[in-house]
Amino acid sequence: MNILLVTNLFPTPEDPERGIFTLQLVKALNKISHVTVVCPLPWFPKNKIFSRFKKWYAFSKIPSVYEIDGITVHSPRYVMLPRVSEGWHAFFMQMGLKSAIKRLHQKYQFDVVNSQWLYPDSVAVDSIVNKLKIPHVATGLGCDVNHDLFDESKRTQLKQMLKNVTAVTVVSNELRQVLISDSVVADKITAIPNGVDTSQFNLLDIAHCRKKLKLSLNEKIILYVGRLSEEKNIESLIRAFSMLEKDEELKLYIVGDGPLLNLLKSLIVNLKLEKKVVLVGKVEHSEVSCWMGAANYFSLPSVREGCPNVVLEALGCGRPVIASRVGAIPDLVNQDTGVLFDPNNVEDIAEKLSLGLSRKWDYSVIADSVKSLSWEHAAERYLTVFKLAFKNSRNDIAGTT
Repeated sequence: MNILLVTNLFPTPEDPERGIFTLQLVKALNKISHVTVVCPLPWFPKNKIFSRFKKWYAFSKIPSVYEIDGITVHSPRYVMLPRVSEGWHAFFMQMGLKSAIKRLHQKYQFDVVNSQWLYPDSVAVDSIVNKLKIPHVATGLGCDVNHDLFDESKRTQLKQMLKNVTAVTVVSNELRQVLISDSVVADKITAIPNGVDTSQFNLLDIAHCRKKLKLSLNEKIILYVGRLSEEKNIESLIRAFSMLEKDEELKLYIVGDGPLLNLLKSLIVNLKLEKKVVLVGKVEHSEVSCWMGAANYFSLPSVREGCPNVVLEALGCGRPVIASRVGAIPDLVNQDTGVLFDPNNVEDIAEKLSLGLSRKWDYSVIADSVKSLSWEHAAERYLTVFKLAFKNSRNDIAGTT
């Protein structure tokens, strides 16, 4: 099939970690089909006078066409006023996408369009592909379903798009149920969990990983990897950690960066945990497997999630997951692979951490639990949905002629 994949969550030369999991899906899809990637990004002036706006200035340095891991990416620009135009984000993105999609469709004659991220991407793509009569499969990843769908500035646009699209995929059964309860036709929605690269995330030797990271072999390590942001609920994890029985060898390592860094630093000082909780900072994705291999346990305390790849990666490394009962996590973690808690209850987090720490875990059983969840398997499932969307679209066209 000729597939057009549209998403703003894709690696760029300036930010090679951005949307890295979408890249992994595209690479797997490209083995069984032909994928063209369009990554719309905000326009920002290239004049160096604006370079102090580091985050936004980086967009000005990204070429309109670039290559990542052998994948050619087309990157049309659109006007965006941060925060001010959030409810209009999809409209402005559509203005930037329109000519690019038409031009590429003339060249490749796409069988189907897949937009990853319901808002703004799927909404922006919707009217363009409807006019071109290309079947549209929209993919929900997490906050776009749990949050944006119920944001009054976006809800009407999202509801109309969900009515128009040929099919919807989401990354967890929980997200599927949210859409069904909001009157999206159940037969239209397929839950497809993300994949994991088990060639990188597998049973690694704990001593080797700790030596590489210069960590003591005597420590019992709980690991968090992810963004330091509100929805990740790291403050509750630290508070729960402070409630555990005193154990000189027990440490909590927090890998990642984000807007809550200073708040978390202050919390650690206030709770007198400077020797027990370590803020590592951001690391490259290629280094995450070593951190997973060095840990004894992995914890993710998020209040909302889609299908968090860090959970799949921790399981792939054979590490028990002590995490929130949200998103796809209950689909991935069972009694042999981890313990789940209520993220809104610090006492429950502490209790489940204690339970996880007290159990003996079979690392090989945990690693085996995700062996079937490869990106290649995920790509096969996406392609099945794409083929059905194409078939249904052809039938609809035939029925109207």
